[in-house]
Amino acid sequence: MPDLLPFRPWFLVAAILLCLALGGWLGSRVRRFWMRRRLARRWGRARQGEAQACGWLERHGFTVLDEQVNQPSMLIVDGEESPFTVRADYLVERNGVRAVVEVKTGAVADPSSRATRRQILEYARVYGVTEVYLFDADAQRLHHIGIPAMPGGVIPTPRTAWPVVVGFASGAALGGIAAWWLLR
Repeated sequence: MPDLLPFRPWFLVAAILLCLALGGWLGSRVRRFWMRRRLARRWGRARQGEAQACGWLERHGFTVLDEQVNQPSMLIVDGEESPFTVRADYLVERNGVRAVVEVKTGAVADPSSRATRRQILEYARVYGVTEVYLFDADAQRLHHIGIPAMPGGVIPTPRTAWPVVVGFASGAALGGIAAWWLLR
């Protein structure tokens, strides 16, 4: 049988590079898919936690005044105003005292979590309330957070490399299969 494609080293290198590029692209798409899926699951869990918190607060004597309360504020950056908006989960009142309630699930429901601490301090400052609460939706527990009268990120998300590795390996396997098929 005549050889339809004579062996050319540059063609083999080009086929391997093409398959590696395809594998890298495939790996990035798989990684993006898993990140979107994980984020959707997290948002669903957060919405469920907020719904549980509302009922829990009302059963325990709080009056829910508003949900997802936006509060504008600003910083002065290099002499210029830099506005921003903060959104608390609930504005509540009990015994004539207004408070902000933040609802969390998972590891960030711990009051010692860095991002949660910063968010609570920001709420106390921006909303001008004397009471801030953290509701742990997983444990169904309300933490009263005291803000001492003292002068005063984001947590990096762990990146998983396995989708990229799988995509790269898939590209390498495709390159090997293409080279074998062309050279047989």
